[in-house]
Amino acid sequence: MEKQIFEIGQVVTVVNIDPLEGNDKAPALELGKDETIKNIILDSEGNQHLDVGLASELNWITSWETKEELPDGDTIHWCHPSRFKLKQ
Repeated sequence: MEKQIFEIGQVVTVVNIDPLEGNDKAPALELGKDETIKNIILDSEGNQHLDVGLASELNWITSWETKEELPDGDTIHWCHPSRFKLKQ
């Protein structure tokens, strides 16, 4: 499956609220809810992480792919793009 590339300002629908494989926490998203992408950061391998306005309740957020700590993870709960699909 081809990786979907998102852009700031797009409206996306939440399609996955479960912890990703190997993780025990997931962002506080609501299945089926529409969210607007406020910001996007890339990890060291170019994988996107989306800010849809969720405040982080953790001390850090890491990239699922690279395990590196993402900037501002203590304030922004960066979300993996696999959690969303572009609203049609």
